[in-house]
This record gives sequence, C-alpha cells and structure tokens, in this order.
Amino acid sequence: MLKKGTRLYSIVHRKCPHCHEGEFMVSRNPYDLAHVGDLLENCPVCHRKFEPEPGFYYGGMYVSYALAVAQCVAVYIAVGVLAPSTTQTTRLFWVLGALVLLAPALYAWSKSLWVNLFTGYKGVERQPDEDVKWLPR
Repeated sequence: MLKKGTRLYSIVHRKCPHCHEGEFMVSRNPYDLAHVGDLLENCPVCHRKFEPEPGFYYGGMYVSYALAVAQCVAVYIAVGVLAPSTTQTTRLFWVLGALVLLAPALYAWSKSLWVNLFTGYKGVERQPDEDVKWLPR
C-alpha cells in the first residue's frame, strides 16, 4: 500500500509528488522550527517545480484545519474511552496539548497532501506531454 508510485507514499514520506525520490521540504524534520513549512523550489532529483503558481499552497490551510479537527476529535474520544472519569477540562487540556505537539507535523503533511491532490506520479524522466507550469523557468 505504501509503495513508490502511490500518492500515499509521497504524502507520508513527504517526497516529491512527481518522482517520489527527491525531498519536498527543506528539512526532513517537521519540528525544525527554523525551516517549518519551507519548501524547496525544485525537486533535487527530477528538477520539477513544486509551486505551479503563486499562492498555490493557501489551499493547504484548509487541509491543515481538517487534519487538526480530526486529530482533536480523535484525542477527545480516546481520552474519554481510556479514562472515562476525567473531567471536560482535563480532556480539553489533552486535546490542546496534542494539538500543540503535532501542529508542525500536521502542517508539513497538509502541504504534501495538498500538492498530491493536483499531481500524479510521473517518474524521474520528463514526459513529452508534461504541463509547462510544473517545469522550472
């Protein structure tokens, strides 16, 4: 299921959405706060652009929001199931703590997920029918 050539592979490993070999982010560690959310301009392997147009990744904010809501609901339910005698305040602290701890990872995955919604695996070699907007200028 997580083999090279699938979108899920590219999302989970944060690899180039085009070739699935090159790095997508400047830093592999989403908790490197000096480079959080920074993308490379081009793939170091296939040399395709990661940003087809200015503002492309604004849609990733909606993906990040959806991931954060899903995480909060999951943590709230998990705390309620594992410790049913906890108060609402305790559950809220668990939800907020998990949200703060996982926010950088959610942000990185949201950008990777967003770009993979609009691209597909092409391999390292350029295809003759490739769209020009993904090629470096």
